[in-house]
Amino acid sequence: MSMQPPPDGYGYGYGAPPPPWPAPTPPRRPKWPWLVGGALLVAVVAAVAALVVTLTRSADPESESTAAARTSPSTVTVTVPPSAAPQTEADQPTPQAQTSRPATPSGFPTNGTLKVGVDITPGEYALRPTDSLGGYWERLSCLTGDFECITANSIVQGNSYVTVLPGDAALRIEDLELSATGNPAPATGPARPLPPVSASEDTDAQGFVGIPEARCNHTNPAVAIGQTAESLVVVCETGAGRYYYKGVRTNDGAAIEIDDPAPSGDGFTATNAGVQYRISSSALVISEGSTVLAEEPMLQYWSR
Repeated sequence: MSMQPPPDGYGYGYGAPPPPWPAPTPPRRPKWPWLVGGALLVAVVAAVAALVVTLTRSADPESESTAAARTSPSTVTVTVPPSAAPQTEADQPTPQAQTSRPATPSGFPTNGTLKVGVDITPGEYALRPTDSLGGYWERLSCLTGDFECITANSIVQGNSYVTVLPGDAALRIEDLELSATGNPAPATGPARPLPPVSASEDTDAQGFVGIPEARCNHTNPAVAIGQTAESLVVVCETGAGRYYYKGVRTNDGAAIEIDDPAPSGDGFTATNAGVQYRISSSALVISEGSTVLAEEPMLQYWSR
């Protein structure tokens, strides 16, 4: 019995190879995951950049305006130093306080020199210090600024008075308010008798006229005047009550001036480097220790 191959489609005949299976088609890779990943990466980078910008602006509030100024071609930032900036009337510096004080209601300043007959009249004035430390006044016999011009002075701690005399040149005040009391200056007494005119030289209340070496400075009065055959001498009084001695030798003009001579009898004794000059109504005696260097009899002498 012979075997018959099955019809096609129902089996494989003996000795015939099986028909090949069709090759499988490889699956196509989807492209959308790369697109989605790239989009996500771009979004993350954008978010981080936005966060950095936000933090930077928060740390520097002026960065936005500065950036706008830099990007705008029409914006120019100019820094003007304070000294060059225009000042308004309110910005002007306050002027420094003046050394002189404004005048008081009475019309007198609280600091300064008041000339008698021009700025102030002779009479009595009430004084009130304008400073907690007190005030000061001095009456002046001259306006040269020399110490000898001071005829009287005082420091004022509380309310006080001063009388300006007709013979004063000026009244200088510091930190004092003046107001006139209405009381006039006392009448001047009789004039002090002047020293006699000597036989060879003219004299007045300040010493020898025309001879500065034997004449008191400025308006200082003489308290003693003497003339010998060889010398002219004078003792003067300052406004502060101090004395000074002036003498000149007539043959050669040699002169000397000594501070603070001491009253002695009817005259004075001045000492300079151990040498004494003693004047009296009888003589001018110059000595050093116990040695008499010169003794000149007095020809003319006057003392107050």
